Amino acid sequence: MPRNARKNIESNYVHLIIQGINREYIFQKNEWKENYIKILKAKIANTNVEILAYCIMDNHAHFLIHYEKLEEISNLMRKVNTTYAMRYNTINKRVGFVFRDRFFTQPILDELQLYNCLVYIHKNPIKAGICFQMQDYNYSSYNEYIKEKKLITDNSIKLLFGSKYKYREQFNTIHRELQEIEDIKDVMEYEYNIEELLRKYENKIKGNLVENEREFGNLLLEMRQKYGISLREMSNIFKINKDTLNRYIHKIIDNSESVPKA
Repeated sequence: MPRNARKNIESNYVHLIIQGINREYIFQKNEWKENYIKILKAKIANTNVEILAYCIMDNHAHFLIHYEKLEEISNLMRKVNTTYAMRYNTINKRVGFVFRDRFFTQPILDELQLYNCLVYIHKNPIKAGICFQMQDYNYSSYNEYIKEKKLITDNSIKLLFGSKYKYREQFNTIHRELQEIEDIKDVMEYEYNIEELLRKYENKIKGNLVENEREFGNLLLEMRQKYGISLREMSNIFKINKDTLNRYIHKIIDNSESVPKA
């Protein structure tokens, strides 16, 4: 592990998974994977979001992301996925949704989990039996740390290793030493059924939560961040307008950002 490793990190690092609707192979062709990377590169410009790692598989994709404001991730992914979906539908002469309505996000809470996530993402093609070595897969960020950069930037490298200089030894050590990956969610682990989630939150959603704005806003934020439940799905659950639900969520976000950090 890096000698100058930071023992604790702020929780503005996140593991994000997107998936094709009904598990469709929306990235099956190599040109589709390349197209998604190009769209993401264009849309991420002039944002405060940094891609630290990624892997585009045939029916889903993993990202390790650093952000300043949570809503920037949702805005970015909405723009990227909408653009890709329009092109995908045009090429394939189809209509309708291309991506699952919600994406999964997993907060990264410490440095070991951060590096576990980095390695997990790069090992995804090996786990799927597509290749034997990480450098043999062309649609992950592994080779961007060694060769030509596309989505990985100098700032991405600094956020992971503290400096953009002499980081490759640390990069190689991490990928060599971290064999047993822990605390990282797989795409199958967010195949949650809405009915199952409702049972999880059954006690919390009894009664009129709207009377307690803070409690209700925290519940909505948890459902959105932890399980990626969309505003549309929450609107169906609570029978409340999406814009109203969004205001409850942003009240919690805005209040938390306005509190000075210790």
